[in-house]
Amino acid sequence: MTDVQDHKTVGFERCTVIGGSGMLGFEIVRQLLSAGKQVRILDLEPAPEPVCEVRLGDIRCRDDVVAACAGADIVFQTAAAVWDTATPAATYDQVNVAGNRLVVEVCRELGIQRLVYTSTIDVVVDGRRPIVDGDETLPYPPRLPRDPYSRSKIEAERLVLAANGAALATCALRPVGMYGPRDRYHLGNILAIARRGNRIRLGSGKARFSHAYSENVAHAHLCAASHLFPGSKVAGRAYFIGDYYPGRNFFDFMEPYLEALDLPIPRRKIPYPIAYGLACVAELIAPRSNFNRFAVVQTCVDHTYRHDQAEHDFGYRPIVSPEEAFRRTLADVTAQN
Repeated sequence: MTDVQDHKTVGFERCTVIGGSGMLGFEIVRQLLSAGKQVRILDLEPAPEPVCEVRLGDIRCRDDVVAACAGADIVFQTAAAVWDTATPAATYDQVNVAGNRLVVEVCRELGIQRLVYTSTIDVVVDGRRPIVDGDETLPYPPRLPRDPYSRSKIEAERLVLAANGAALATCALRPVGMYGPRDRYHLGNILAIARRGNRIRLGSGKARFSHAYSENVAHAHLCAASHLFPGSKVAGRAYFIGDYYPGRNFFDFMEPYLEALDLPIPRRKIPYPIAYGLACVAELIAPRSNFNRFAVVQTCVDHTYRHDQAEHDFGYRPIVSPEEAFRRTLADVTAQN
């Protein structure tokens, strides 16, 4: 009997989305509701729209997690402390590591059989070597990264996958550079820099970076959930999730948005070695600046990934075209300004 046939006998109806008010989490919520599921959100912030039950709470608080997960058949865990120079280092361990450990414990206590965890491509990035058409054979870096975000996400993914077993099936999805409506980080940072008049682009322009539209990533979470149960081929595994090939240079990808918003297009190039050296200096004199080695490596070195394994194991394919994704994202950005 195949995994798909087994899933039809197991099913899930009641869903909890931790971090369900965020860009990805809310797309998961909307797609679950469209599929006729019962949905409850746990988040620090209210949902963008009053579409389902929302419990304001913290992934670090046991009572909040128990209340949000009680009665659920499946948990989608999308909440995270995202990289931000203003975030205290201890917060990453409290949210990304201890928070996910608590979610696993609560799922076991409540008898919840499925947990879909949102990881990141940064768990395999060592900060030096390019990644071209990376797949799930990529290992974690031999030494844990210095930056607390990547380190804590590695630890979190490891503990979630290690929790997979006969009583609780877990899997981890690793979205590539994600963008879409309500994006406060990826596209938001670039637009903020452009509005300050920046006309500089890092690198030669040859490096490629994979992107994924948030609705497509949300769809991948539902696909994975539909094939996840104890003993399935998806259980205990991590998957890269992307959009359409091939990857594009980071600045080339952003250029149509800048043009549509009548913002300056970066033309002056700073070679990678020089940019990296400047970032080292910037980290010393302005440690809370967004210009750092991590940002330079992400834009000047190839970071492209394939999602063939996700397509093979649980049938994931993007459902929104690049053209439509651009239109929807631009409409949202325009509405916010």
